[in-house]
Amino acid sequence: MILVSGYYGFDNLGDEAILSSLCADLAELGVSRRELVVPSGNPEKTAAEHGVSVLGRFDVRGIWRTLSSARCLISGGGSLLQDVTSRRSIAYYLSLVEMAQARKVPVIMYAQGLGPIRSRFFKAWTARTFRRAAACSVRDKDSLSFLAGLGVPEEQIVLGADPVFGRPFAERAEKPLRRLLLNLRPYASWTGQQELWVQHISRWRQEGWEVEFLPLGPGDAELGAFLQSRLLGLTVRPRPGLGEVEQVFHGAALCLSMRLHGVVFSALNDCQPVGINYDPKVASLCAQLQVPWIEVNHLGQLPELVGRVLEEGEQLRRDYRLALRELQQRAECNRRVLAQVLR
Repeated sequence: MILVSGYYGFDNLGDEAILSSLCADLAELGVSRRELVVPSGNPEKTAAEHGVSVLGRFDVRGIWRTLSSARCLISGGGSLLQDVTSRRSIAYYLSLVEMAQARKVPVIMYAQGLGPIRSRFFKAWTARTFRRAAACSVRDKDSLSFLAGLGVPEEQIVLGADPVFGRPFAERAEKPLRRLLLNLRPYASWTGQQELWVQHISRWRQEGWEVEFLPLGPGDAELGAFLQSRLLGLTVRPRPGLGEVEQVFHGAALCLSMRLHGVVFSALNDCQPVGINYDPKVASLCAQLQVPWIEVNHLGQLPELVGRVLEEGEQLRRDYRLALRELQQRAECNRRVLAQVLR
C-alpha cells in the first residue's frame, strides 16, 4: 500500500486533477490505483472518481494502521504547505509526514508548491521535512528558492512542474468563438468588487462576447449565482468533471481565471489564459506559462488588459504553447522522483 496525502475530496477540480495525474504517474511505474490509500474529505466520492482505496481525512487510527505496512507516503502535490489561509492545514500535512517517519516509512514530497509560510515554527518544520524525505520535487522555481532560503540543499530537490501539465495538449483546430470563460473564487475583496465585475461582464457582452461563468472549486458557484442574479441570461456552468474539461474549453477564445488550474486547463486546451492574481502562486504560474495576469486589486484595468491580449493574440499563443512544452517535459520529472523510491 501507498498512502497519498493531499487536498482531496473537496470538489476542487485542480486538486482532483493532481490526484488523477499522480495515479497516471504511478501506473507508469506499475502501481495500481487499488494500492493507493487516500485520506479524503469525501471518501465515497474519491473512491468512485479515482478507483483508489480511501480513508476519512481525519481517521488518524486508520492512517497509522495503513502506515504500518505502507511502501511509502506521497505528500502532494499542490499548495499544501502554506500558513496564510490556515495554520491547521499545514500542521495536518506535516503531521502525516511525521507519522510516516515515526513508522520508518519513506516519504516522497511530490510536486509541492511552497508558501507563503510566515511562521518561523512552520518554516523550520517544513525544512526538516524536506531534508529528511527520501525524494522531493517542487512545481516551480519560487518553491525551489524558498526551500534554499530555509537551508535545504538544492541538489536534494528536483524542479518539476504541476502534475496536471502531464495531461495531453488539445490543439485548437479552428478559429475560436467569441466565448469568454470567467472563473472567480471567494476572496477577501469580493464584496467591494461585485459591482465592478457586473460592469466588466456587461461591457464584454455589449461587445459581442458570450460570457460563461465557470466554477472550479468550493464557493465559486455562489459567486456565479450572484452575478447571474444581476445579469439576465448569464450562463453559470456546473462544475465540470475531469472528463468534461476539454469540452468546456473547446472553442473558447479567452479564460480569465483566479484559480491556478483554470489557467493550466485553459493553456492545455489552447484557450488564451489570463490570470487574476489573488495569491502569489497564480502570478508565479502565469510567469512560467508566459501568459498575462493582473493583480486582484487592479481589476479596474482588466478590460484594457483583455483588449491588449486580443490585439497580441497570435504572439501570446505562440508564447504559451512554447512554455507549455517545457512545463510538460518538467512534469515528467515528478514521475522520476517517484521512481527513485518505488523502483
